Amino acid sequence: MSCKWLPAVFLLFFNLKGSSQNGRLKGDYAEAINLNINQKYIFKNPALGFGRQQEYPKKKKRASYLFEKERNTAWFSLAVPADGFLTFEISPVSGKDDYDWMLFKEKTINPTENTIDYNQPIRTNNSRNDFSISGKTGLKDGFADFFTSPGFRKSFSKPVAVHQGENYILVVDNIYPGGKGFAFVSALQNTLPSQVPAVAVSGIITDKQSMVPITATLTVEDAAGKIVATTVSDSLTGKYSFKIPAESKCTVAINKKGYVLLNDFLPVKTVSIPQNFQLGKLKSGARIIFYTIRFFPNSAVIVNASGTGLNWLLYFLQEEKNWKIQIIGHTNSNIFADEHYLQQLSERRAWAVKNFLLQHSIANDRMRCFGLGGKNPLFDNKKPEEAVKNLRVEVVLER
Repeated sequence: MSCKWLPAVFLLFFNLKGSSQNGRLKGDYAEAINLNINQKYIFKNPALGFGRQQEYPKKKKRASYLFEKERNTAWFSLAVPADGFLTFEISPVSGKDDYDWMLFKEKTINPTENTIDYNQPIRTNNSRNDFSISGKTGLKDGFADFFTSPGFRKSFSKPVAVHQGENYILVVDNIYPGGKGFAFVSALQNTLPSQVPAVAVSGIITDKQSMVPITATLTVEDAAGKIVATTVSDSLTGKYSFKIPAESKCTVAINKKGYVLLNDFLPVKTVSIPQNFQLGKLKSGARIIFYTIRFFPNSAVIVNASGTGLNWLLYFLQEEKNWKIQIIGHTNSNIFADEHYLQQLSERRAWAVKNFLLQHSIANDRMRCFGLGGKNPLFDNKKPEEAVKNLRVEVVLER
């Protein structure tokens, strides 16, 4: 693919009226459409299919922040006329359309040919359509996530620091066929007034019964399943500390041999967070809640970013051969979905976890599967940001 360098004059003028595009959008990287930064575009015709080549065919073993598959895509090329921070916004004409996107930095192979690494975007956002903001998505000041996997997550990702002469490739995918098009506008900012600060999380890990401080390993994941922090609590005092981006949605897994794995959500804060945890010793009936075993929406297919939780469970069963488990799937109680469907979906998700373990030589008679649908919520189902936390897998220990 050849380079597409654009004049820097477009940095100086913002076209509020915008450029209306009636032609067919291009569904392949090789035919990416040149867009000027700081100019608004309105694409009236929806993307239909994936062009001549499906750059992202359906594949189970792919990171969740990448496209599950390429559906109805449009590819664009953005040449950077000056140093700054790149932001952009995709605004669907219809709020029913759900646009995901990935942004890549283009690399030069030779003077006439460029390429991208399809597995290494610099930003993505595959969150579910947020009707409260009319389905808008993009890069925006004040947001901290680099990558966002499917589900009810933040619709915007963190702006990118760019330099004059660089070229970026954006692929936009409407997950639903048809659609009514979208508006696109990008901009360069000299500075970001709302740089997201880091927040310190600290506390003490103790034995639940004796309250004696213990050493344990803490692993922190963001909403896209990326590990953002790891640490070990002090063996004498039980104290630990780590930093995460302010207002980010993270989970922490706390692990110590002989104890029940503890998974929990960290509070979304802008100030330092004191957080103490207690670990209970292994016993029959103990319950482990996995929030980070993730599935594609309305599916029992496990996304690749679920590795931390699945691998811990596999390692536990390999090491602790006297234990058996119940695997219980849970959904949220979606008012638009039939209870029977939710129960079946949750059971299929439990079976998906069991199948993963079977594939890694865990005996069938050590595992039982159940699905409870949305009958046992842990969080308020009336609030979308809380309801998504009810999508979980629980494991109960048995002798």
